[in-house]
Amino acid sequence: MSGSSTPCSSMFMEPTRNMVLYPEMVLPLTVGRPSSVAAVQQAVREQRRIDLLLQRDPENSEPKPDDLYKVGTVANILRYVTSPEGGHHLVVQGVQRFQVTDFIDGQPFLVARGLHIAEPNATSSELEARFLVLKDQVRQVFDLLPQVPAEFRQTVEATTSPSLLADLAATYLDITPAEKQELLETTEIVQRLDKVSKLLAHRLEVLKLSAEIGSKTKASLEAREREVLLREQMAA
Repeated sequence: MSGSSTPCSSMFMEPTRNMVLYPEMVLPLTVGRPSSVAAVQQAVREQRRIDLLLQRDPENSEPKPDDLYKVGTVANILRYVTSPEGGHHLVVQGVQRFQVTDFIDGQPFLVARGLHIAEPNATSSELEARFLVLKDQVRQVFDLLPQVPAEFRQTVEATTSPSLLADLAATYLDITPAEKQELLETTEIVQRLDKVSKLLAHRLEVLKLSAEIGSKTKASLEAREREVLLREQMAA
């Protein structure tokens, strides 16, 4: 049930410091390095996609091929604007997982060849069961978080693809970039669902505990307020 791979032509690479983009997700991205700006501008001129690759060390200002993970995400540039201060800001949408096979030398920015990784489309009772469990976990998280946008709830409810649901949940999970990268590299869908479900279970446990502590603290404060008020009334 893992995704199949197909070779592709050369891609413009865009290193990211702390962001992992999943297929179909839309996120903002700011680029500042001259080589990154050059890659983005060339992609816009040629109406080409870019491939986002996470850096192993976010503090590295000039990452080389060995400083990057080899699995990234092909992305469409939906919007590219420059700010008055000289910043370069993008809105990108993930298209497909991508694995680098080799980098091409002699370019003004990072260019590589690789393989497009297709999302699995197999179905089974085992997969459907995991999909339903994950969707229920996401609903529980929504119920414990304040001000979850209605459109986000609607998107989750409308999702019928296990792969998309796993990536959607992973996008908004409060986990490290390295953990998100691990999920990006997990192309076997049952394994990916299990990993996301485990992370969500931990998040649910933390949220429930936080809510319980909050309720006890509130009850304690209310009791103290009543006690102070009673003492004031008795003194009066």
